[in-house]
Amino acid sequence: MTPTDWIAAALVPALLVAMAGLILMSRLPRALKLLVLAGLALRVVGAVTRYLVLTQYYHGVGDAIGYFDVGLGYARSFRHWDFSQVLDPLIWREGTWTGTQFMYLPSGLVLAVIGPTLVGEFVVFSLFAFVGLLGFARAFRRAFPTVPLSRYARWIWLFPSLWFWPSSVGKEAVIMLGIGLAVLGYIGRRGRINWFAIGSGTVLVYAVRPQFAAVLVLCFIVGHWLSFGGKWTPARMVQGVLILALGLGAIWYSLRTIGAGGFDVEGVQSYIETEPARRVGGGSAIDAVPLSPLGAPQALFNVLFRPFPWEVDNPMVAFSCLEMLFFWGLVIHQRRRLAISLRQWRSNRLLRVSIPFVLAYSLSIGFLITNLGIIARQRVFLFPFLFAILEAMPQLPKELAQQESKEGDVATLLDPAPAST
Repeated sequence: MTPTDWIAAALVPALLVAMAGLILMSRLPRALKLLVLAGLALRVVGAVTRYLVLTQYYHGVGDAIGYFDVGLGYARSFRHWDFSQVLDPLIWREGTWTGTQFMYLPSGLVLAVIGPTLVGEFVVFSLFAFVGLLGFARAFRRAFPTVPLSRYARWIWLFPSLWFWPSSVGKEAVIMLGIGLAVLGYIGRRGRINWFAIGSGTVLVYAVRPQFAAVLVLCFIVGHWLSFGGKWTPARMVQGVLILALGLGAIWYSLRTIGAGGFDVEGVQSYIETEPARRVGGGSAIDAVPLSPLGAPQALFNVLFRPFPWEVDNPMVAFSCLEMLFFWGLVIHQRRRLAISLRQWRSNRLLRVSIPFVLAYSLSIGFLITNLGIIARQRVFLFPFLFAILEAMPQLPKELAQQESKEGDVATLLDPAPAST
């Protein structure tokens, strides 16, 4: 590394120190400052842990190394204001700008700023995911202004999967950023959708995994149309038709991108059958779920409950097993809040998109993936929605409202003037 590279690499710890300083100087209560600082610190812990797992356990073999190596070449070009690698389709990997090819772009941009440091790039990508989770937190605050945000933030900032899996130079970090921005845009402010946020977030998800973008857009459509009920007006009708048309167009384009033939059922089935994830072996392999309506319960079960303790065969699967046991223990403990959320889910915009997303996304990866380790990594995108359902309280009972109003809130940090939806 040249002296310039060392200076650039120092930007990462300087950024972390600056962020911590802003938090410490804020007017938040001490306990809440510690919560935010803990969430930030765990991003670094997750990044360093993922880096060590990659370099020590997997001996430097993994997608992150490929993104880093190619990103170095992109960074050198970007520093000379040469963007031909991004703009020339003839040199794109597999002739498309989505997927792995797109990941070279953020990798190159990051390395152009911080220099050739792999562990530094891990930290920056971890912060990308953290920004996405901040988007979820702000969306929750706007959707449930009477519920202390700390109840929700403690899970999405401190839950192990959410600081471990998206902390690598990889697709998970960018997808988490995109989903967080899109959900924040969908919740909007004072009932109005933020089209820039929802559009930019969805494009990010599409750029990495078009099929995930199709699922996300589908849930936005379902959530929006469920909001109408019997309250139809000409303006709402026009808005609903516009969202339906744009959404279906986006889904069709996303499915065409992955070769599923748009809305062709046979094309989608063929895509799933030929997807390599259905043929992943290894010690954590499970049987493929039958591609039929009868297979749907099994797909949901695999994603939302497995692995079981007797299926543990490596540290990563053990880690995932403990998490799921904890999560379902938490569900049982907070069953009263969950029952209220489920009874009133159509009355709140965040719940109207969260429940369809949990179902649709769980089905999609349940049908596609036949390895418990990969399911654990891809399941990470469900947790922000699951915790939103668990901590939501569309109409807070009086006794709970009085009790929880005494708790702290990080609302002023994320959204000084929340609006109910």
